[in-house]
Amino acid sequence: MNDVKTYSKKMTELRQRKYVVRPIRRRGGWVPSDHDSSFLNDGTSIGIVVPVREGNVLIDPFKVMDKPNSKEKEWTEKDKLAFVQEIGLSDIQSLNVHVQKNFWRGNTVFLDRNGLHLNLENPEHLVKFLILRSDTTRIAPNWVSRFNKGTYKFALCEEGEELREEVSNLEDKKNAYLYFSEIDHSIEKMTDFLYVYYLSAKGAKRPPRTANADWLKKELGRIIDDDLSTFIAILGDDNYKVKLLIQRSVEVGALLLDKHYYRLPGSDHPIGVLQDLINFLGDTKNQEVYMKLSAHIQNKTKE
Repeated sequence: MNDVKTYSKKMTELRQRKYVVRPIRRRGGWVPSDHDSSFLNDGTSIGIVVPVREGNVLIDPFKVMDKPNSKEKEWTEKDKLAFVQEIGLSDIQSLNVHVQKNFWRGNTVFLDRNGLHLNLENPEHLVKFLILRSDTTRIAPNWVSRFNKGTYKFALCEEGEELREEVSNLEDKKNAYLYFSEIDHSIEKMTDFLYVYYLSAKGAKRPPRTANADWLKKELGRIIDDDLSTFIAILGDDNYKVKLLIQRSVEVGALLLDKHYYRLPGSDHPIGVLQDLINFLGDTKNQEVYMKLSAHIQNKTKE
C-alpha cells in the first residue's frame, strides 16, 4: 500500500480490514430463499452509487461511519490528501461533493448474487467500500443489522463477523431449546409463554383457547427458528410475570384493552399503554390492584 504512513492512525486501522459484501436472502415470498429467482437471477446485477440528497448534492462518503453509532471522526484533510495521492487524483477538490463534476458522481459499484470481497489495503477496494457504505438504504452496515430495514439488499460484513454471529446464534438456540424442554410437558406453561410473546412481538397472534400440546410445541419451535432474538429476550425479561398477569387479566376481563390503552373495568380513565401498566403494577402503592387481578384470574380458572 502506497504512503500508508500518511494516513491517520484510525484510517490506517480501517485500511487493514477485509470485508465481504453478502447478499441478504429473506424468508417468505413465492419462491424458496435458495431459489435462483429469490434474489438476483444469474447474470444480473445492481449498481450502487453515492446517493443524492436534497438540492442534488451527494452524500459525503467520508462522513458515513463504517459502524453504526461509531464515535470515529470523519476523515481529516491529511487522510483525504493521502487518499487523493493514492488513487491518482489531481487535487482534493475532486472529492468535494458540492462540486458538480466530482470523483463520486456516476462512480458505480456493481453487485451480483455472489456479492463482493474487499481488501481495504487495495485502493480500488477502498473506493468501492466508501461508495457502498454511503448507501444506507440498500447496504446494511454489518451482518447483524441485515434485517433492520426491508430495503437492505446486501450487508457489509467484516471478515469473520458471520462466523461469530453463527456461534452466538447456536449458543442462543441451545439455551432456547433447554428452556423449551422445561415447559413442553405443560400446556399451561407453553400457553403462558405465547401470551407474553403476543405482547412482545408485532404481528403475533394470541394462542387459541383450544390449542393442544402439539399445536403449542409447533408454534414454540417456529418462534425459535424464525424469531430467536425475541424468544431469548423473553427468557431474560424481568417483567415476564407481570406481562403474563396483564395478558391473562385481559383474557378474563379483569383488564380492558382499547387501542393499546389499558384500563380497569368501571374506570373511564386508562392507566396507559403496556409500559405504563407495567410501571403501575410494579409500584408498591398499587399492590392491592395487583392482588385483585391475580385473584380474579384464579377464580376464573377454577370455574
